Amino acid sequence: MNSITDVELKHLLRFVGYGRLDAKVWFIGMEEGGNERNIEDNIRSRLKFSHVEDCAEAHTIFLKESKFHTGKRVIQRTWRGMCYIMLSLEGGDTKPESIRNYQAERLGHSRSSGQTLLCELMPLPNPSMKKWCYGELIRRFQTRDEYYKTVKPFRIRLLRKLLRMYLPKVVICYGKGYWADYRRMFPEFNFSKSKCGQFEVAEEKGQVVVLTPHFTARSMNGKFDDVVAIVEPVYKKCAKV
Repeated sequence: MNSITDVELKHLLRFVGYGRLDAKVWFIGMEEGGNERNIEDNIRSRLKFSHVEDCAEAHTIFLKESKFHTGKRVIQRTWRGMCYIMLSLEGGDTKPESIRNYQAERLGHSRSSGQTLLCELMPLPNPSMKKWCYGELIRRFQTRDEYYKTVKPFRIRLLRKLLRMYLPKVVICYGKGYWADYRRMFPEFNFSKSKCGQFEVAEEKGQVVVLTPHFTARSMNGKFDDVVAIVEPVYKKCAKV
């Protein structure tokens, strides 16, 4: 296995996400998943990425993973919540077929009609929390702790800069274990508990930020409508502009 060079690593660490930077809605998670068996192929494919990619094109062309966008179009568990929120905000139905269509045709798309950006706090996919898969491929980071300690502060600064530059009207950060990291991207915002008590919310100058549990967590069952209710007033207002 040939290890990643410093130049290649720098490129990987600056990947932002899928969609459009000027999208109205940003979804921010901790890190992508992945398959441990083909992690080297995955990483080397990502060397072809620009800083922002079209979700469908990145997965079908570069990552060779077409099941979410072609054929039967399997509904990806995390993306399902994003599609539900967006369809609800746009007044569409949220039946499985509508979610399947939104995921394949609109979620994280870079076209001018794209409304979303899907990004992660940490840039490398994480196939397993039980072990660190990059020791040989990325010599600079021999442990997950070393990777987090080195890269997380840089990523927080990078995303904070982009958030200030592009000012998305709605930002939804998911994964309760990382709320403290997400708050650091919004140092001027004052977060408070939502009415349902399950989220944290901040609103400043026409921008709303919601911190939620991970979209696949059991605690989110039946709670996506609550997220929609929080962000809808701001989304509807910017949609009229």
